[in-house]
Amino acid sequence: MLVLRMFLVALCVALLPVACAIAADQGTAQVEEQIDEQVREVVSRSVKFLTNLKHLRMTAEFGFDVLQEDGQMLEFGSHQEITIQRPDHFRIEVDRRDGASGNVVYDGKEIVLFNPEQAVYAKAPFTGEIDDAFDFLAETLQRPVPLRDFFASDLGDILLEKIESGLYVEESTVAGVLCDHVALRNNNVDYQIWIAKGDEPLPRRMIITHKNEEGWPQFWAQFLEWDLSPKIANGAFTYDPPKGAERIPVAELDEKIPEEGGQP
Repeated sequence: MLVLRMFLVALCVALLPVACAIAADQGTAQVEEQIDEQVREVVSRSVKFLTNLKHLRMTAEFGFDVLQEDGQMLEFGSHQEITIQRPDHFRIEVDRRDGASGNVVYDGKEIVLFNPEQAVYAKAPFTGEIDDAFDFLAETLQRPVPLRDFFASDLGDILLEKIESGLYVEESTVAGVLCDHVALRNNNVDYQIWIAKGDEPLPRRMIITHKNEEGWPQFWAQFLEWDLSPKIANGAFTYDPPKGAERIPVAELDEKIPEEGGQP
């Protein structure tokens, strides 16, 4: 089995789009001058639309590069579905390409992580809104949520305040949807995003290139579906363990998930 190089664990399991990059040392006025007004308008419209949604379901595919010890770059990835009900409920289902899976539910009172195949689950009490719960998962439980920034209440700060320049590239069609293609960058990353034109300016594709990592590894995501009026079943944000399921500490979840398939 190939030995995977550890370069950024968060990149491999979540890769927060621009929040992981360091803000530029330049003054705010200088930064604003380097962002095309059209870019600012496109991104701001998308941010306002996303942050005003009270409930939604998003399905996406994402992939990431991992540099091997022999210098070869390999890609691994996952399929994700996330259901949001603001201010404090979500459900996340992630299926890796190697067949392993993991689910997370949050009902405003506790976070439950479970692996259906292995019939194991772990619970952690927590009270707060979605942003707070995502932070708790990433920082305390070491389980960052893939693509979490697109559901953050401070999405505008993440996308615009930590970049040095923004360029409008062109109109571009992604999976049959006409989009505005914009390119953002700072010293750490080059960040491209395709945002749908029209009344629903939703992200359709993104690519992040990490310029300071060996081999310039990339993370990409293709947003397959945005359901803005999802039918949310009763109990969607809670977990009722089936007969025989074993409750284990959060720290032991990794032991129940195979290591093959590109997870470092």
